[in-house]
Amino acid sequence: MQGRGHSRVVGFSCKRRGFCPSCLGRRMADTAAFCVDHLLPRVPVRQWVLSVPYRLRFRMAYSPRLTSTVLRAFIAAITSDLRRRARKRRICGRLQTGSLTVVQRFGSALGLNVHFHTLALDGVYATQRDGGLLFHPLPAPTDEDVARIARAVCRKVSRTVVRNKAVDDAQTSLLDNLANASVQGLVATGPHRGCRVIRLGASDVNSEAAIPSKRCAEVAGFNVHANTCVRASDRERLEHLVKYLARPPIANDRLTELPDGRLALRFKQAWRDGTSHVVFTPHELIERLIPLIPRPRAHLVRYHGILGPAAKDRDKVVPRSGPAEFGRPTPATEAREMDPSRLPRFNRLPWAVLLKRVFLVEVLECPRCAGRMKILAVVTAPASVRRILKHLGLPTEAPLLHAARPPPQMELEEAQVDIVDFYPDQPCPDW
Repeated sequence: MQGRGHSRVVGFSCKRRGFCPSCLGRRMADTAAFCVDHLLPRVPVRQWVLSVPYRLRFRMAYSPRLTSTVLRAFIAAITSDLRRRARKRRICGRLQTGSLTVVQRFGSALGLNVHFHTLALDGVYATQRDGGLLFHPLPAPTDEDVARIARAVCRKVSRTVVRNKAVDDAQTSLLDNLANASVQGLVATGPHRGCRVIRLGASDVNSEAAIPSKRCAEVAGFNVHANTCVRASDRERLEHLVKYLARPPIANDRLTELPDGRLALRFKQAWRDGTSHVVFTPHELIERLIPLIPRPRAHLVRYHGILGPAAKDRDKVVPRSGPAEFGRPTPATEAREMDPSRLPRFNRLPWAVLLKRVFLVEVLECPRCAGRMKILAVVTAPASVRRILKHLGLPTEAPLLHAARPPPQMELEEAQVDIVDFYPDQPCPDW
């Protein structure tokens, strides 16, 4: 890019499915901006979180079909509960619901933990006689409503797993061992294979068992939480919540190097037993990150109901205006305001617009004349790239990478972690 007497070099992003904090951070901010500006209507939104038993997480990690089956059962249970509570309040007509789900594959300690975060409209749309749609907000669900949803999900998923116990055989033994060890919190390879990950912080062996909080229920390992709600007018908090759902698995500012070369990952909040950090060797950290890479062609963000891409009435409820305006016209919010007539509709926001929205930085503004900088060329030739980097005083050669060694099959066979299968518990008598 070049302005009046000033030029700037901008690098490409890697655009991979892995765990790059920069690329996944951009994807997080872009997903949140799209959901707030072009998807979620100005109605109350509630977050529903579903966690599954440990024995089921491993199978869901490499079986997109099983993941979709569990998600469908979860969405069907939420939809049924919303319609039931709407009928109870004498709301008539064709009732439609809408939701957005982000499939997360990680936990706070970088363990493989496939679970669902769903943002559901906290109410129903009823079709009027003239064909229009009217939104009816519903009161917050009770603890019994959440427990009913947890029991419904447990029943449906248990029946599906009993009918189909076949595990996806398309994965290699290396990925199977890494994923299974990640679920159990163990080290799969290296000199510490079979051992648990080292924890730091105070712990209390006499601590009481965790009791489900308000609007939280657990049935046979299926945990449903629904105590987070965003008001219709609080669009800034809604965008922050979507960012939380779409966040990357690891943040650079929480990873520190210890004097002995190991890496300590700090938690945002300490666990109930007092654990505040987990410690990895560099090899163990890579071992933990590999199972978190999602399967190719398996969507991690999914839309349901009236918010689905093929929904007939979707255009009647999604926002039609440009980017949302947050709060009062302060300098921070003024930087997020853009003229919709000047900004064409993109599947993704341009990188300069996204940086201005997130960091309040105008990267296309020339620091000398305050004019608008223009993109002159896209340089991809290696020789030209080296000349530009040399002129700027930057390194011209990529870091030297050592050749990869063959996988230690003998070590993996000795350290094989038993792969447990999921057998549903017997249903409670009150089912």
